[in-house]
Amino acid sequence: MEIFRYGAIDSTNTECFRKFDMGQRTPFAVVAGIQTQGRGQFGRVWYSADTGNLYISFGFIPHQSPQKFQNYSTIVAQKIADQLCQIFGLVFAVKSPNDICFNCKKLCGILTESRIAHGRIVFAVTGIGLNIAGDLSKFPKTLWSTATTLGDCCKKKFHVQRWKPWW
Repeated sequence: MEIFRYGAIDSTNTECFRKFDMGQRTPFAVVAGIQTQGRGQFGRVWYSADTGNLYISFGFIPHQSPQKFQNYSTIVAQKIADQLCQIFGLVFAVKSPNDICFNCKKLCGILTESRIAHGRIVFAVTGIGLNIAGDLSKFPKTLWSTATTLGDCCKKKFHVQRWKPWW
């Protein structure tokens, strides 16, 4: 799978659609250090201006009907929560349809978007925003009581340098 890395980009999901429109073969991934226009479900803003976190989107062609594909974000969220639980020994909850929480605070968001033509999905993108080592004090004040990072959940200090190979 080809991986495209950016220090900063408007949105990894948006870049996936641009790459697909320019003929990029699937599957592929787009990773960014920061997003200037990260978004969540219903066009909500996803704060992603902190380089201590993971912002990644996967472009692919699902071979499913739109009806079977509609729960995909929830499935991805559960898989990520299960893996985090295995790795860190903590309980991470999925808040349907697309959030992963720890102690009722949002740790990760998943956004799946697709392009449909003639009743079939011709392209899909799944974006994942995972707060890893970001500084919560740099988040907008409105998120201080509702967001968390993996470092805060684990009571561990993750160093941003560990994530630099991604971008």
